[in-house]
Amino acid sequence: MDDKTRLKDRLAWRVTDFYIANPPALEQITHTQAVAAYTRLIATGEGWEGGQIELVEMAAWLHDIGCPAARRLYGDSLPVHQQEEGRKLAEEWLRDEGGLTEEEKGWLADVVGSHHRMDTARKLHFEPLFEADLIVNMAEGYYQLSQAAHFYKKMVTTRTGRSFFKALFL
Repeated sequence: MDDKTRLKDRLAWRVTDFYIANPPALEQITHTQAVAAYTRLIATGEGWEGGQIELVEMAAWLHDIGCPAARRLYGDSLPVHQQEEGRKLAEEWLRDEGGLTEEEKGWLADVVGSHHRMDTARKLHFEPLFEADLIVNMAEGYYQLSQAAHFYKKMVTTRTGRSFFKALFL
């Protein structure tokens, strides 16, 4: 097992423990697990290499860590609030984390702070996470199934993500 895989596994446990301490834990943990799994599948299907896959999967594990603080501070976990609070927490958690370059730490914080933005997903190249979160949010009922065709046409750009989205919702 390489260093990035070990770090990703440590972050997964840290995120899981964090959600247990900041309910509603079960729905947040299962959401995050599903997003991480789809992120890995999409990245692998798109031919990403090992280190890239581990990094985008770390971002998937971290993507919603701002939700508890957003609920506490704003009474909701709207994307703008969870992204703002998530970026701060990701920066704090990653500050002293070995095994990542400063550039990788910055990228992870940027992704957590913008993971609902399709334009940023393309700019920062985290399409597998963006599409995985969209798939899981759709499956969890955050969006109407009547929106699926629009999302497929406008927001899902990878071949693998399109395949999953089409099989699940169209």
